[in-house]
Amino acid sequence: MIEIFSNGDILLILRYVTIIFIIMELINRDMTFFANVGADKNERGITSTAATHLSELATEIIAGCKAKLESASFVNGFVDIVGSANDKGKQVEIGYATHQLAEFNTLVARVGEMHSFCAWMREAVKTKERMMDEVSDVTLDDWAEANNIVLPKMPVREDELTEQNIIQTLSVAERCEYYSLEAKAAAYGKFIHPDEPFSIARRRLQEIMSKPITTQGEGSSLLIYRYENSVDEEDVEKVYLQLQSEHRDAEKRLNQIKTSIKKKLNIAKAEQTEAYKNKLDSYQSESQKINADFSSWQRREIEQISSLKIIVPNDLQSTFDYLSALDEKKTQTE
Repeated sequence: MIEIFSNGDILLILRYVTIIFIIMELINRDMTFFANVGADKNERGITSTAATHLSELATEIIAGCKAKLESASFVNGFVDIVGSANDKGKQVEIGYATHQLAEFNTLVARVGEMHSFCAWMREAVKTKERMMDEVSDVTLDDWAEANNIVLPKMPVREDELTEQNIIQTLSVAERCEYYSLEAKAAAYGKFIHPDEPFSIARRRLQEIMSKPITTQGEGSSLLIYRYENSVDEEDVEKVYLQLQSEHRDAEKRLNQIKTSIKKKLNIAKAEQTEAYKNKLDSYQSESQKINADFSSWQRREIEQISSLKIIVPNDLQSTFDYLSALDEKKTQTE
């Protein structure tokens, strides 16, 4: 069987699809908590602030109801002093009367209603906060991948150019001339250098011409050395001057080529720097635009989620009306 995709390709596809669903779910997840979900829904929508406030009020009511329920008593208590004329004594505990038993159902039902209201509203508020956190947690890379946006890569500065790079651009003839001149200048320079054999032999000839006889030792051991030139001194000078001239000419031409290479190198470096700067400017400009688009998307999504109104289901409508009326009454009395 022929494999269309490799394991690596399948993993990339799955990751891409997952990212798309994550971003799409940021808008649609748990939308049943919020108003304007469908045209057939008539539930009211309230802000998170109002939901939190009414939940706190409901918590106060729960506390009040629980206090009554927990302090309930079905016993009347009396205390008397021995010998008192009062048959029953003084009543110190009052239990519920028969007609008051029905209040238990009302209190328990009220606690249940308040808990239901708080559970809905608090879960809705938590859902909004979670949805906004999920939008904030989306990374630029995931957002770009989900939107099929290729993020620009930071340009890498090329290695600094050297003279060798410029030499490599010369033609065959130019490079041959350059290497030949280098070799010639080195070879001629070696022979005319003061410490090299030709220069040493030239100086010795000059010394002998001025002092052809030298002695060594004394008495019967005295040795007399006599020297004479094997070639004419002028011929040696001509050769030396010719070597100097050839060396100077080679050095002159070589320096001209080196100057040209250095000039080309400076121009190439400037062009290299300019090219890198243009790439860097383009990268920064493109990155700024993509970052701005990403930030704008995050801001819009968070604003959209933040503006969602929490619905009041029909089953909680009477509880909402009761709490709203109670809150309005409290506000008027404060």
